[in-house]
Amino acid sequence: MNIFKKNQLNLQSLPLLNNKHATTSNTRDIDRDVLDDDNDLILDHPTSPKSPTSPKSQNFYPSSFLSSTKSKNSKSLKKHSSSIPSCLNVSISIQRDKFDELNELESNRIIEGINDPYNSIWSLSSSLLKLNKNRNRYTNVSPYNKSRVHLPTIAETYSDYINASYINLKLPRSIKINKFIACQGPLTSTINQFWTMCFNESEKQNNEIIIILMITPLIEHDMIKCDKYWPEYNEEWKFNEKNELDGLEFENLSIKNVKETSINNNEYLLTELELKNLHKTKKVYHFYYYNWSDAKIPPSSDPLINLSNHINELQQREIENIPVPIVHCSAGVGRSGTFIAFDHLYKNREYFKALIQNLSNNDHDKKKDIIYNIVYQLRSQRMMMVQTIHQYNWLYEAAKLIYKE
Repeated sequence: MNIFKKNQLNLQSLPLLNNKHATTSNTRDIDRDVLDDDNDLILDHPTSPKSPTSPKSQNFYPSSFLSSTKSKNSKSLKKHSSSIPSCLNVSISIQRDKFDELNELESNRIIEGINDPYNSIWSLSSSLLKLNKNRNRYTNVSPYNKSRVHLPTIAETYSDYINASYINLKLPRSIKINKFIACQGPLTSTINQFWTMCFNESEKQNNEIIIILMITPLIEHDMIKCDKYWPEYNEEWKFNEKNELDGLEFENLSIKNVKETSINNNEYLLTELELKNLHKTKKVYHFYYYNWSDAKIPPSSDPLINLSNHINELQQREIENIPVPIVHCSAGVGRSGTFIAFDHLYKNREYFKALIQNLSNNDHDKKKDIIYNIVYQLRSQRMMMVQTIHQYNWLYEAAKLIYKE
């Protein structure tokens, strides 16, 4: 099933781990809206009115169930486009208008957060402190204070900053919340801080499983997109000195690579690790999907479906205290936001389909835009989530795929 782009998975894009000519990316700005002809989508759907709305907080119980995962190509989607409800049939021009609206809202938030750092709910002050700036991979991608993850420190004199954000998503009329942590790809200097965050968040969730999804190659076009932050097979790293220097709890933290498995003919790599301190050991499942390029759309929906299913299976092992997935790409906004939005829809596909059917039966609700609503929620918690117009367009196609599967 490859309905969104023509190019197939390129296994040669597995990044080199040692590239002396690669340069780091923490000294430049990330592009806010990268337009690339290679990312153009061929879409032809009827126009529906623009009417972004906020979700309503009322109970809604779905009556239908979506269980099939059969592939459908783009021709079949176009052939049956008339069967797609109007709330999913949003024209490209309206999608562009709504994406521009999201960007304008975000720009206003950022300006307010910078101009009024002590009172604004959009304050970015923690990320802009001199002692924290070198912890950012990109100079213009920062977490909002209100949703940022805090590192556990032994005293207030130490920095608790890491470029990571809590993400909570819900569909309209639903009481179910899907939780994620979105973060930037670790720098060499922040590897110990990243693993400390993982251990601490797992402790707060009261579970023993940590799930990490990495959706970026380490190196792209001779540019380091993410530093390799996990050891080779059977190798162990200890963070005693670094955590002591940073004033972090869990000073005896260590990480060991215990198993590596290539999944679905090298579709992605699953590494199992042990993250432990003196008193406790956590099992880490690290998913590495490396065939999704920066600022682009995924080459196929299949790997995302497989990753979502695999992660969901692991989460169900801790059903009472479900582990919150930690998702990152390079900046932790474009690909991370796009996957989180997709996973949110796919994981709740039974409810999603029932919701769409319900909205379609109500003339007032036909104008509701689920994708706009999701991206609005994402960007209210972390800037630039779903970074490009092409990623935004792709989510509408993904929603139709999920609805019709």
